Parts: sequence; C-alpha cells; structure tokens
Amino acid sequence: MAATRQVIPPGSVRELLPLALPIFLSQTIDVAMVFCDRFFLAKLGKEPLAATLTGGILTYLLSTLMIGILGQLSPLISQYRGAGQSERCVHVVHQGWIISVLAPPFLLAAAFAFSPLLFSFFGHEQTLSQNESSYFRILSLTVITTSLRQVFISFFVAIGKSVMVTIASLSAVVLNLPLAYAMIFGSWGFPRLGIEGAALATVIASILPIVILLCAFFARGIRLEYKTTQRIALDTDLLKRIVRYGLPGGLELLVNVAGFLFFTMVMYSYSSDVAAATTIVLNWDMVSFMPLMGISQAVGALVGKYLGSRQKEFALRSAWSSLKLGWLYSSLITALYFIFTDFLIHLFASGDVPGYAGVYPYASLMLKISCLYFLFDSTYTILGGILKGSGDTIWTMLVSNSVMWSGALFVYFAKKQLGLTPIAAWIVLTVLVFSLGLMYSVRFFQKKWLDRLMISD
Repeated sequence: MAATRQVIPPGSVRELLPLALPIFLSQTIDVAMVFCDRFFLAKLGKEPLAATLTGGILTYLLSTLMIGILGQLSPLISQYRGAGQSERCVHVVHQGWIISVLAPPFLLAAAFAFSPLLFSFFGHEQTLSQNESSYFRILSLTVITTSLRQVFISFFVAIGKSVMVTIASLSAVVLNLPLAYAMIFGSWGFPRLGIEGAALATVIASILPIVILLCAFFARGIRLEYKTTQRIALDTDLLKRIVRYGLPGGLELLVNVAGFLFFTMVMYSYSSDVAAATTIVLNWDMVSFMPLMGISQAVGALVGKYLGSRQKEFALRSAWSSLKLGWLYSSLITALYFIFTDFLIHLFASGDVPGYAGVYPYASLMLKISCLYFLFDSTYTILGGILKGSGDTIWTMLVSNSVMWSGALFVYFAKKQLGLTPIAAWIVLTVLVFSLGLMYSVRFFQKKWLDRLMISD
C-alpha cells in the first residue's frame, strides 16, 4: 500500500521553517561577508575596523529605500498567487526592475555630494574620517546590485522557492572571502589595498548572485509556470500600487537607518575606543539579527498568501508560529551573549594588536546590556513583517521612525548638554527597542491587519 503523504498544517511552524530557513541562511551568509571583512581589517587597527561600521551603515542607508519598496513585492506577489492570479506575479517583477534601474543613480549622486559633510559634522578623528570616506566611496556602488537582487529575492520568497536565494548568496561568500583577503593584505599577486580592498571585493562579489537568480528566473520550470519570458512593459496601475504600499516601508527603513546612523555617529564621537567597542557589539548584533529578518520576510509572504486567499485563520496562525520561532531563537542568542561575552569581544579586540586596551571595558558592558533588549528586538522585527505582509505599512513607518529619531536626538543633545556617558547612551537604545516591541504588540493584538488587502477584489 502506498504511503500516505503527510499534510503540513497551514500556518504552522512546519510550514514556516522550510520557507524561513533558506532566508536565515541567506541573511547569515550576507552578514558573513561583512563580518569577515571586519575580522580581517581588525588586524590593521581599530580605525579601519570602526570605519567599516559607519561606511557600511551609510551604504545600507542608501539601499534601504530600495529594499523597503522592493521588499514589499514579496507579499504583493504572494497575494496574487494566493488569489490564483499567477500571471500578475511576473508583471510585479517587471515593475521592480524598472524601479531598480531608474532610482539608484539619483541616490548615489546625493550620497557622494553629502557624505563628506556628514563625516565632518560629528567631528570624528582624522584617521577614522579618512577610512570612513575611502570605504564608503567604493562600497556605495552595491546599492545598484542590492536593488536588482532584492527584486529576485522577493519573487522567489513569494513563490516558496527561497532555496534559490540561499544558493545565490552562498556564491557571493565563496567569491568574496578569498578576494577580500587577497585585496586587503596584498596576497596571491593582488595589490595591498587595505580597507578599499575590502569594499572593492564586496562590490565584485555582489554581482554573482544576480547572475544566478536571473538564470533561475528563466529556467524551464519557473518559465512555464509563471511565463517569465513575457515582454517587459510599464504597468502604471501596478507601479502605483507598489509605490503606495512599498514607499512607506522604504521610507520607514530609510529614516530608521538614518536615525541609527545618527546614533552610531554620536557613539563614535566619544573616542576611538568607544567607536571600536560599538563596532564590535553591533557586529555581533548584526550577525544575530539577520536571521530574524529571515523570519520576518517569510511570515510576511505567508500572511500575504493567506490574506489573498481569504483564509484569515491561517494568516493568524502563521503569525503566532513566527513569533514562537523568533522568541526561541532570541532566547538562545541572549544566553550565548551572556555566557561567551569575553570570547566574542576578544575575537576582535585581540591583545596581539596594539591599541585595544581601552576597548574591552566598553564592549563587555555594552554586549551584556544587549542581552536585555534582544527579545523585544525579535518581537518588533517579526511583527513588522506580519503587519507589512497585510499592507499596514504607513502605521509601521510613522511609529518606528518617531521612536528611533526621538531616541537618537535625545542621545545627541544629552551628550552635549548633560555629558551623557557612552553606557548611558546604550541604555537609551535599549529603552527604544523596548518601546517598539510593546507598541507593535498592541497593534498586532488589535487584529485590524487581518482585514487588509493590497490587491483588488
């Protein structure tokens, strides 16, 4: 007798995991490139190490508007797929390509004009400022590749083939790690380029995933099911819909990351020791945080699919499954932070490299404080994916932007007027994350998001 096929309960963790796990891995792989760059550059000194954070955040700031807008393609495609309108999925992708080609040049032009003013405004030490500018000038070119890649990621996540995202991301790491090492230290016949070599290697490696995802997009199975060879055409109605729901998400990310960059710049203005400590702690936070973004994207796609098919109970069940998974993960990370504090810091602030003696006390205390907010950070991030999956993007934009900038501006003026210490500033960041977690929870329990749709009936 043939074995009965096991049915996966809709909205369960078992349904979420196969979709989220490849995105976990993809996000982790992406972070691994930056992580290893910083590990290599830490051997050159604390200034190159610190410069990778501000230069990297400023580059990410440029990308956020595109990531936010194009990231909303995933729940939109999911809703069309759930509603049985698969031919519209590729139309969404085409509008994403149009946005990706037209918008990044304007962002880069603005960045090159204003970035020198930004670095000088906070009065960073000259060596640090020079490293920041050198790193950012090259790394900012990834805004173009990030935008194109995000379109493909949104498509493959929405149709439940997120494994392709992982494969493409892994290819970038395989290329980036040896290339970064060679270009930073001048190995294997490459010139010794230091921090500029790290940025250049990342730019080169970021092209490979786009090529792989493009090939997968036109592969036979996907081509026949979704008719991906359709002629690219501007669909003004669909483009307006993408902007209507994606722009608030893009602005939310842009303004939030700008606020976080502002906060980071204030931390860097204390001293090079505080700057290096901030870089080390945020580097670990970034590694830990990215898998939560994977859960957020996965549940956003599931929520979009079930709302599109008018199955609210499964959308709600998917939401709770993602929260349980996120809370379990954040509990594990919190335990690791607390138990292995010394190891995590000394991996970067090695005693073999001069200049790190004053870094450890700050980094140790800041990493332990991070244990207090990680659970709330996971709640805020995952609930953000749930709400955006339904199209509740304007509320998330207004709330998160208001809270982030309130905290960043308070730290800036409190440092100048009240002599706020670096540790006190870090505690303000903790309170900020607490607030966002609580406010998003209230919005979630009101359940208004269950009645939203981004597609026409």
